[in-house]
Amino acid sequence: MRSRRTRWRVVAALAVVLAAGAWFASSLQDGLLGYEPSRLVLDRRGEYLGEVPGAGGELGYWPVPYVLPERIVQATLATEDRHFYEHPGVYLPSVGRALKQNVLNLRVISGASTLAMQVARMQTPGERTTWRKVREAVEALLLVHGHGHEKVLRQYLAIAPYGNRVHGVARASRLYFAKPVEDLSWAQAAFLAGLPQLPGRMNPYTRDGLRRALKRSHRILRAMHSQGIITREELDQALHADLGMVRRPQRMSEALHAVLEWSELARNRSQPISTATLDLEIQSKVAHILRRNLNQLDGSGAGNTAAVVVDTETGDLLAYVGSRDFFSAEHRGAIDFVKQRRSPGSTLKPFIYGLALEKGIVTAATGLADTPMDVRMENGRSYVPENINHSFLGPMLLREALGNSRNIPALRVLEQVGVEPTLRFLEKAGVGSISYEPDRYGLGLAVGNLHVTLEELAGLYMVLAHEGETRPLRRFTDEPMAAPQRLMTREAAQLVRHILADPLARRPTFPAGSVLDYPYAVAVKTGTSQGYRDAWAAAFSDRLLVVVWVGNHDWRRMNGVGGLLGAAGAVHEILESVMPEWRPYRPVLDSFPPPAGALAVDVCPLSGRLAGPDCPHRKSEWFVPGTAPTQTCPFHAPVKLDRRNGLLAGPTCPAREVVTRVMLALPEDYEQWARKQHLDIAPLRESPLCPSRPEEVEPKVAIREPKGLVRLLYDPGTPASASTLRLAADVTPSTEPIVWLVDGVPVATVTYPHEFRWSLRPGQHVITAAMVHRRQVSQPVTVVVED
Repeated sequence: MRSRRTRWRVVAALAVVLAAGAWFASSLQDGLLGYEPSRLVLDRRGEYLGEVPGAGGELGYWPVPYVLPERIVQATLATEDRHFYEHPGVYLPSVGRALKQNVLNLRVISGASTLAMQVARMQTPGERTTWRKVREAVEALLLVHGHGHEKVLRQYLAIAPYGNRVHGVARASRLYFAKPVEDLSWAQAAFLAGLPQLPGRMNPYTRDGLRRALKRSHRILRAMHSQGIITREELDQALHADLGMVRRPQRMSEALHAVLEWSELARNRSQPISTATLDLEIQSKVAHILRRNLNQLDGSGAGNTAAVVVDTETGDLLAYVGSRDFFSAEHRGAIDFVKQRRSPGSTLKPFIYGLALEKGIVTAATGLADTPMDVRMENGRSYVPENINHSFLGPMLLREALGNSRNIPALRVLEQVGVEPTLRFLEKAGVGSISYEPDRYGLGLAVGNLHVTLEELAGLYMVLAHEGETRPLRRFTDEPMAAPQRLMTREAAQLVRHILADPLARRPTFPAGSVLDYPYAVAVKTGTSQGYRDAWAAAFSDRLLVVVWVGNHDWRRMNGVGGLLGAAGAVHEILESVMPEWRPYRPVLDSFPPPAGALAVDVCPLSGRLAGPDCPHRKSEWFVPGTAPTQTCPFHAPVKLDRRNGLLAGPTCPAREVVTRVMLALPEDYEQWARKQHLDIAPLRESPLCPSRPEEVEPKVAIREPKGLVRLLYDPGTPASASTLRLAADVTPSTEPIVWLVDGVPVATVTYPHEFRWSLRPGQHVITAAMVHRRQVSQPVTVVVED
């Protein structure tokens, strides 16, 4: 009975031992673990920009070079395990010596850890106990047996702690010496080799830590000399050499938005070190210029700003400033305004004109009317757009209309190009979040209805800089250049660029000597959103593109701060600061050439037609072959007048009463504008003393203003003299008087120019115009005046 009980106990004991052994074996780590490496981002000059932490929020875990660097290997083995290649993972003489020392001193004096045992401890960290030592020893044996000495050594060099959250000698070499591990000197290799022993106490960034680390590195150097690894001469050089430590890397406060942007992109890159296109010297200059610009606008309600600087040749982003101050709670500085969608004001006009030039709708000398216009919307409503200075310049050529950034001519051109084709172009050029809902933007697209980001606007202007082809913005120097895509004909883009760089095209709106004028070729455009909520300026030379935005995070109005006052000065200063150092070996382009093969033709600066003998002025304009005008200017011509009243002389006027004068004969569309400008223009009204034969003229009357269904808001606080609506009609013959009727009731009888200002009153009203002496009546117009 007793023997049976004994047998069961033995069996049970064996089972426990086997189970314990199985558990112990299963808990051992016999593989070399992989760790997520950190991602370091440097600027294009090799300066620290930022770093994305790796495993456990630590830095490093970078793989060592394929060919192990001799100096760091020798220094590490001399420090940690000089018999590394002689044992299978555990060095028994060291174990015996450590056991003897620990027993004699009744405490742990030596751990006898080999390099392989340290790898085991780092891979599966835990408390420092005797049992733990046994486990590390077994794991070390398994690691060396399963992977070989070199792979275990590589693992140590990749994951060992070197202080300041850094693991791995490759990252440590970059951190402390800003160089690859292959380039370390003997002094630097010994310095790094000693850090993993006590990385906290030997922190090179503290005085005491640096002293301890240097002392230990000198001990390692002497040990290497005694082992025959380095010569006496190499030892003396290493002991007295300047260590060459670099300062602790600091993130530039002016580049925090860029740090976040590039770091996020670096997460998805395979290599541990990425070189950004950013240039921190330029970044610092741009940030300081933007802050100084805002300080100069103090009191104007401008709270924030953003900018990018781009190398036009490569598309490299050289500077990326997301706000005035990342840490400003008042101005929401943490918002990256490079990526915020804002109203671009007039900055999209060049692309509307470019499309019109491409389609052959206009030339640079096409006459455009900068006069009041009604814009009809699909919902039946209408509005009367204005220029930013609430004035009109009358007839002007496309070059001057774009150069002066006039709203009305741009709306007229967009009306011909079409809103949807323009949206398609902008979408292909990289503008996102475009809605194709009918009437979502309307003709207001020309003045800022479509919101864009600063980055998208930079991409658009790169199309002009590259003569109609896309050039995507690059963020890393090793990023391949995307194949360009042609979005606009080269000739159209060249002509738009030529206009934007023409200082004379900007007169009179932008006076000579303003910040828009440069001593070299710069195509520049400003933009101001409705209510002065956004101020923009975009400019590019033959090598740099700069885009600046000024505004507020909450869309508050600024006090008259538009693109010229708010942003153009900063753009000018940035270009002047950066241009001299950017490709200084190449001469600066002093002018953008016109399209290849274009012809220079003298035209009248008022009509855009061939300058005639009576034109008082003429200008030279560039025309793509086949687009030059063929007709002579009709605006300056001899006009026959009735000397008795100065009106047009009809065919029945006696010859003795007719005089001929060279006058400005503008189309009827400009008549009201010309009268307000007090211009001496040819009369449109025929002399009643000698009219044309009635049978030659078909009588008709049509309301010119207002058009369609008009909705107005009635303000009872506004004086009656100021609360009026202009009524205007086209009448043939022009000598015929008409009567204006509102809801069938006559309100005024007028003669040429057949205009009347009707005092508003709430309600829906039907307005008509009728000839006094004939039966002709105009089509009715409905006006709704809302309380």
